[in-house]
Amino acid sequence: MPVYILKEQMPYEELLDWYEYFDRRPAEWRADNRAAKLCQVQGVKEDVTRLFPSLKPIYDPDDKFTQNRLISSFKGSWFAQMARTAVGGDKVDL
Repeated sequence: MPVYILKEQMPYEELLDWYEYFDRRPAEWRADNRAAKLCQVQGVKEDVTRLFPSLKPIYDPDDKFTQNRLISSFKGSWFAQMARTAVGGDKVDL
């Protein structure tokens, strides 16, 4: 999808979610993670987040934020809606 269409159609909340995603999963973090693992195998004892700052959000996530995000995501899910409306152990039709 071209950028000009995204600018017109993407809601602001979704754009903020993408910013947050890239804060927590920086570009090329996997390459840095591989390099950190190679350093560890070769005997480097340095903290990987000091060697590769891009790994800090990966190795040290904000647990409170992640937990609140998962709970709010679950509360709005289809499964949670079905669980709230289930009566007497009735079978949920899929």
